[in-house]
Amino acid sequence: MFKDFFKLAVENLTHRQLRSWLTVIGIVIGIAAVVALVSLGKGLQYTVDQQFVKIGADKITVTAKSASQGGPGIQDSGITLTTNDLDVVRKSSGVHEAIGPLQKIAKIEFNKKTKFSFIRGMPVDDTRIVYDDTGMYDVEYGRTLKEGDNNKIIIGPELAKESNFGRQIYVNDKIHINDEEFTVVGIIKTGGNPGVSSIIMMTLDDARDLFDEKEEVSMIMVKIYNAEELDQVVENIKKDLRRERNVKEGREDFTVESTKKFVESFLVIFNVITTLLIGLASISLLVGAIGIANTMYTAVLERRREIGIMKSIGAKNSDIIQIFLIESSLIGFIGGTIGVLIGSGLSLLAEKLIETFLGEGFFQVFLPWWLLLGAALFALVIGTISGIFPARQATGMNPVDALRS
Repeated sequence: MFKDFFKLAVENLTHRQLRSWLTVIGIVIGIAAVVALVSLGKGLQYTVDQQFVKIGADKITVTAKSASQGGPGIQDSGITLTTNDLDVVRKSSGVHEAIGPLQKIAKIEFNKKTKFSFIRGMPVDDTRIVYDDTGMYDVEYGRTLKEGDNNKIIIGPELAKESNFGRQIYVNDKIHINDEEFTVVGIIKTGGNPGVSSIIMMTLDDARDLFDEKEEVSMIMVKIYNAEELDQVVENIKKDLRRERNVKEGREDFTVESTKKFVESFLVIFNVITTLLIGLASISLLVGAIGIANTMYTAVLERRREIGIMKSIGAKNSDIIQIFLIESSLIGFIGGTIGVLIGSGLSLLAEKLIETFLGEGFFQVFLPWWLLLGAALFALVIGTISGIFPARQATGMNPVDALRS
């Protein structure tokens, strides 16, 4: 019996192909949007988690408050950190090691073309473990910087591209930075930290000479002994810096933040945004459900005579309900299946686009089987529920009135 009802439902939908497909589209849009947003959102969360694991839970960053709006090395009100602050942080209880890189914008000249880019001066002695420990970059060609290097640099993969200077930059090429000549000894691996994709890194001594900055540090990067004491070490650093810089609590001209706190804050904001976007996408599902109900209700009005014939030859109300519910369920299931395929395709396309700009392996979409199956079944349920009212309307018809229509 169910087989016959299913066959009849399919025939009824194919007789109204345009209307059926327009109804299906409403479900497709909603399901595709939900699948794409959930998969991309979970993928981004996974990426952030992986970056946090790579950086480690034992890291703290100190910046001047004037730099917080524009990034390390960009001062907008004269407030800076100095090597004195770095010494204070190194002596704080719980701190294993700390470094003070110097980052500024400089003029870059190569192949008779000029650009401006960030220059980051990093220590190359034993204290570099603080930065190297984060795995923020790997050198793909050439080598990294070492002690004794003078006028040597490593550059980001994006800056090395031909599109920037009309020619690809290779190891051993000469580049002028603020009219001083430097030799490229390494090129950073594509797909690493996007923050270093267009940067130039040199020794801290070279950077201080280049910018004539003997005391300033753009930020202080800290590695602590015990990650479980992270919050306490943050408070120790704040207390010591307040005393050194002669500022009161609550009026600090610096910020001390742990990587963990930054990631947690980002995820809270991101989850709120994702929830709002999914809520907006769900409106499409509601519109799709209304579309199904409207289509089925119209079908009931158009098939009054058919319903009357079925009831006059002995069809039960449950049989008629079953026929209409199968039709509405089919619309929901077809829309859900197509929506899952389109949503998955959009997510994979976004993954490829992100890899194009940030490198292969940096981002991975999240498409578990339960998300795909759950979305398709959810659409099926929506279709079924949307057909209940029209189906009940059909069973309430008087056979004689239906035949007369």
